[in-house]
Amino acid sequence: MKNKEIVKQVMNAFLEHDVEKAVTFMSDDIKVGWPGYFDLETGKDAIRKFYKNVPQMISSKTGEFIEEGNTVVGTGTVTSKHEDGSLKNSFFCDVYKLEAGKVKEIQSYMVFESSKKTN
Repeated sequence: MKNKEIVKQVMNAFLEHDVEKAVTFMSDDIKVGWPGYFDLETGKDAIRKFYKNVPQMISSKTGEFIEEGNTVVGTGTVTSKHEDGSLKNSFFCDVYKLEAGKVKEIQSYMVFESSKKTN
């Protein structure tokens, strides 16, 4: 399977909230982070623990995928339902680094839709 196809499988599994499927495509020492915010501990268990607290995803859509060597970038949008019942839209661009057919690192850049309108 090509790197881009592996990343599509991982991204779709995350968007379907199927963390167990997603981690099957990852190395045991996977690193995941949100630059400027935080990094998870290394390993699949940290991902499992993190996703237990992710808000319910109401809808999602993947966008473009760009592959260059062992790096794949994927974009998309998510609408999630939070504990207070509010719906929030977010937009992401994830950078995946692969090694030997497994995802070794994910850096996720997310932007949350603002309720403010600017002129």
